[in-house]
Amino acid sequence: MMLKTKFLMIMTLLIGINLQARTISIKNDMQFFDEINTYEFALVCFLDTSSAGHHEEDKKLRKKIKLLEKTIDSVSDTQPYRHELKREVGFLIVDITKESVKPLVEKYHVIMNEIPQFLLFHNGKVISDISGEVIKIVGFIEKADLLKFISDHVGKKLDLILEKKEEDKQEEQEMQIARYAAYVASRYPYNGYAPYNANGPYSWYGYSTFYQNRGYWGNEFFLP
Repeated sequence: MMLKTKFLMIMTLLIGINLQARTISIKNDMQFFDEINTYEFALVCFLDTSSAGHHEEDKKLRKKIKLLEKTIDSVSDTQPYRHELKREVGFLIVDITKESVKPLVEKYHVIMNEIPQFLLFHNGKVISDISGEVIKIVGFIEKADLLKFISDHVGKKLDLILEKKEEDKQEEQEMQIARYAAYVASRYPYNGYAPYNANGPYSWYGYSTFYQNRGYWGNEFFLP
């Protein structure tokens, strides 16, 4: 019974790890710049969590902060950010009450009456409009508003990335099908030889040319 309980606890923990959101809490400015340069695009929320009192207003504010953090988590878990764009789009939260992130507050001119504040980054640089003004959205916003904010300002660039990924996927599938067709045409291993010989109709050289950097044995093929 104890072993079964332990097993269930381990499985619950593993499931929790797999389902955890991709939101990154920034500890200092060095980590921030590392993360900003890891992703091609990043959504950054500057948040003030200094309300530590026991007054009703402080309690309400803490609840709003927790809700906003869950909203950001939810956006990061939304397609295509969860899978297709997980390497291209990052989600960061910067708690401006930490002394270690004060340089970021100064660098990006984050002011207290515009907190929470969301900024977008592209290739490590904050995104501005054509007049040079930093693009931002301020307040305890809803998920739909946050998704629209991303879509309005970087949506077209993200669509191009998704289109390129789909094209690459199609090309890879077509190549795998071509390899499979060549394999079938060769009739190997039933006394046949590999096709696509550069120096003649059939030979082992042709087979190794078609499967560059791969051995004669153990080739795998994609079946649609």
